[in-house]
Amino acid sequence: MRFGPRCTRRQTTAKAGPEGAGDAWTWTAIDADTKLVAAWMIGPRDGGVAEDFMQDLASRLASRVQLAVYGLQAYLEAVEGTLGADIDYAPLVTLYSDAPNAGPERKYSANGCLGTRPPTVTGSPDMARVCPSYVERLSLTMWMSMRRLTA
Repeated sequence: MRFGPRCTRRQTTAKAGPEGAGDAWTWTAIDADTKLVAAWMIGPRDGGVAEDFMQDLASRLASRVQLAVYGLQAYLEAVEGTLGADIDYAPLVTLYSDAPNAGPERKYSANGCLGTRPPTVTGSPDMARVCPSYVERLSLTMWMSMRRLTA
């Protein structure tokens, strides 16, 4: 399984919206072999949603799986708290340069990518399959298919 949060939209001009209105991320878990979405959730990018998402995913798993995720701290805690050692797990940590972004138009753009850090693993994952490309492709398809996510 590979999954990761993607920013779907941040609405900054909400009229009389509640605190934090417009902050929504699409959390998805996709099976690398069949490309089936095992679980998905919409919510902020925080530990509470990560925990809920991992519990939902765990309830759908019938056997031990390999899980590859981004190095988001919320994942590290949620995976350990939900699945513990019953999983082959490796977080992919991407290293970026310290150069500041060019301006507000690059607010959600990462700085220059320097590479990845070898992940800390649980179990015995196949390191050749620790890659976010499947979930990135799914995210792109969602963004392109549902224009409301990119408006």
